[in-house]
Amino acid sequence: MGKAKKVSGRFPFLLMAAFAAVAIVALVSGTRPVTAARNYVDVHGGVVNGGLTAEEQIQRQIEQTGRLMKDLPSPSELKQVRVNFGRDEIDAVDQTDKASTPLKIGLVKAMTPAIEVSGLDRGAANSPRQGTAGEALRTRDGGFVWAASVSSDQAGAIRLHIENLSLPKGGELYVYSRGGESYGPYKGTGIDGSGEFWTPAVFGRETLVQIRISGPAGEASLHEVSFRIAEIGIITEKNVGGLTPVLEANFCGNPSCIVDASCYAAANSIKDAYAKQEWIAGAFIYTCTGAVLNDTNPSSANYFLTANHCYSKNSNAKNVDFYWRFRTSSCNGGCPSNGGWPYKTHGASVAATNRRGDFTLVSLTQALPAGTVRLGFTNAPVANTNGVALHRVSNPNFGPQVYNEQSVSTSAPTCSGWPRGERIYSRDTLGGTDGGSSGSPVVNGSDQVVGQLSGACGTNVNDPCDAVNNATVDGALAFYWATVQPLLAP
Repeated sequence: MGKAKKVSGRFPFLLMAAFAAVAIVALVSGTRPVTAARNYVDVHGGVVNGGLTAEEQIQRQIEQTGRLMKDLPSPSELKQVRVNFGRDEIDAVDQTDKASTPLKIGLVKAMTPAIEVSGLDRGAANSPRQGTAGEALRTRDGGFVWAASVSSDQAGAIRLHIENLSLPKGGELYVYSRGGESYGPYKGTGIDGSGEFWTPAVFGRETLVQIRISGPAGEASLHEVSFRIAEIGIITEKNVGGLTPVLEANFCGNPSCIVDASCYAAANSIKDAYAKQEWIAGAFIYTCTGAVLNDTNPSSANYFLTANHCYSKNSNAKNVDFYWRFRTSSCNGGCPSNGGWPYKTHGASVAATNRRGDFTLVSLTQALPAGTVRLGFTNAPVANTNGVALHRVSNPNFGPQVYNEQSVSTSAPTCSGWPRGERIYSRDTLGGTDGGSSGSPVVNGSDQVVGQLSGACGTNVNDPCDAVNNATVDGALAFYWATVQPLLAP
């Protein structure tokens, strides 16, 4: 038996049931016709025409940040909270073994003291009431503004845990940076009405939290403002900026076998479907890869496929940040910046998941960016057919997209708990995957998803470039098809 390494998240599965051949009408403009053959369901890809373009998203954030900055209190009036992380805390993330899965890229810490707002006061002349965290100032439109700066010298990006949010009519909460990255507004009791959520990552060492009550507004509205920020999550500077210096001579700091997706024409038809993810679970921030599928469900919910070993709970899916099309602008071009990345959405809910087959299918909360590709899929099994050519795009090490080709191997030794059929074993023939590639869907020659990355199995799994002693392992869509078919192709 080989040694299992869940670095990228891929598993094969046995076909659990045969389905009658069906003809399905594509719902998204630009799709290729759906074909029916071999008594399997075959769905081809499509393109999303709606949503914001990169230019529109950038312009929206710039304009929103500009409006917020105009009302930002002066430094003497701005509540300021600084959170420090020790070297040992940072090293616990930055020195994580890439063979561990999912890959850690950040950590969470309690804020002491927490920011707690239970009603606000107006102006410096009023004595702060018990339970308040500051004073609100009048705005030019007759409303009110309150703001705080939360910073950490060790942060590459900051996320904040909002709890017990309750805002009056006209009240809005925003998080943003002085450089133009902004998210919100969050109204009432927040995204899902629970009053609790993690804000999207704001890149840099500072994030600004701002409450704005649009005018005209009476002072009574200030007493209805309440929320708590008791935890901060940071993505470490190393994980925002790249890998160790010894690897920087290679593509964006990756191991030598990893290749830029922008260099390969075979990636062009699929790469706009993939997104790198980062989310908070417990004391850490993690990363994996996934992609959106071209489901034929009339009540389509933008289904996104990743690995079960990445996350499987709604509490985690709810706070996922998705970075779509995160890649170089040209072959081996400059590595892209995370800060202000225009193709970014937030949040999802788990639709189906299972450790067997190592899959998680989520429904995205926000609309997809314009031009996003939806991958086709097939429930035809490939795990026991030697030599089937497969390929994928992924985002290892929280970096830009890479490209990988492989060939199904029915002779590769299997790892305990990863039986062939439930998992697809293959040998890399071009490129490779690494920590953070987990969950990346793998497609056949027709660009149809047949599984998603679980990891590697072999005798040298700490070397992602050793395709002789290691096999790449994917969870097989054919194995868990009975579970997801009602969602993807009812």
